[in-house]
Amino acid sequence: MAVISSAQIAAARDGALLVNPRDFKQKEQPAKKAATPAPAPKARKAVSKPPTPRKTIRRTQRRVQARSVPRETAPSGQPPADEARFINDQVIVRYRLSAAQSSMDALVRRLNLRHLDGATFRLAGITVHLYEIADGSSVRQVIAALENDATVVYAQPNYIYELQQDSASGGPQYALARMAVGAAHKLTRGADVPVAVIDSAVDSSHPEFNGTAIETADVTGKRPAPHQHGSTIAALIASKGTLVGIAPDVRLLGITAFDVDSAGNATSSSWAIASAIDMAEEWGARIVNMSFAGPKDPLIERSSNGMARRKMIAVAAAGNAGPKAAPLYPAAYDTVVAVTATDRSDAVFDMANQGAYVALAAPGVDILGIAPGGRYAVSSGTSLAAAHISGLAALILGRANGIDADDLLEALISTSRDLGDPGVDPVFGAGLPDARTAIVQVGS
Repeated sequence: MAVISSAQIAAARDGALLVNPRDFKQKEQPAKKAATPAPAPKARKAVSKPPTPRKTIRRTQRRVQARSVPRETAPSGQPPADEARFINDQVIVRYRLSAAQSSMDALVRRLNLRHLDGATFRLAGITVHLYEIADGSSVRQVIAALENDATVVYAQPNYIYELQQDSASGGPQYALARMAVGAAHKLTRGADVPVAVIDSAVDSSHPEFNGTAIETADVTGKRPAPHQHGSTIAALIASKGTLVGIAPDVRLLGITAFDVDSAGNATSSSWAIASAIDMAEEWGARIVNMSFAGPKDPLIERSSNGMARRKMIAVAAAGNAGPKAAPLYPAAYDTVVAVTATDRSDAVFDMANQGAYVALAAPGVDILGIAPGGRYAVSSGTSLAAAHISGLAALILGRANGIDADDLLEALISTSRDLGDPGVDPVFGAGLPDARTAIVQVGS
């Protein structure tokens, strides 16, 4: 995420803070080392698995590659009438590049907005600004007024995201056997594959991470204390202690994008999630785990498309809102791999979302994880299933570093064991992947 200098911010009357978006530029990024040319992938045998709706990922990746320059048009960012999952006194605004500074200043003063932040999100490909509504007007009223002004391309709420994990009681790491992880580890352990986990704060000092290549970073600006959810997600992927991570030899970056309130609820926002996605890309992540869910969000959809353009593999929890609930995001975006949760008997988690966007299933019920302070905890949810699939993706990259996102997803899908109706279905997607078979397929 780019940074606004003090010279770019000017104080205005009524306490508003104004920024000229034309003066706002992305900070220069350090040059990256030249990548080692990847070996040409070998031909693989054709598979008979029925096509999956997630094949749209490939088409979407190709389509978004052409969008290198943001267009000055966009759909309205006004939330649906029944949508309430957003911060009730904040808006995100995208201005037209041709907008006159005096017009923008007048608009901000008229609506009594106070500037909180501004950024060029690289993966979203746009510059946007975050404002506080200072006079008590509703978010919908302010968005309507903003979008009615000629200086604005669109405005949207700062949406709220929630982690997808519930408390539970239960047993050991049955996931390893259900996905043939032990056999896969004889072939690869995901050495040096860069994986980013966007979540609550990870307890990197936990004994389970002794010997793990793990880093942490924070985009909240609050440095929250380590939290069970983020710690467990990271451990399921990369632990090396009592627990066995799916890909224990990866390089892992835990990005704190969720803060915990006084009631113990961990939430994030559009702004923090977009910042974390940019940080993951800058760090060099090949896989980004997003074990959280929220509403459809124009900013995060653009960032997800940006990950696809850069051949990053985005994995997300399908959601824990129940089988009849509406799709949750970012899992439901075409460029994201949505994962549902199953139990030790391969039955679906009873609170998992269902729909055509579900790509794969993985264990996510009564999963043993960790908690801050060297403790352990058992929990359930599609969050945990997503972490397992991120780990499997890392194993495949550890064996076939040059494989692209489309072929990696196809390897997981084509080697999955069908769990529901024949073929791809809205409950289990393509089914439960077999780690060893997928690795052998891409490495043969």
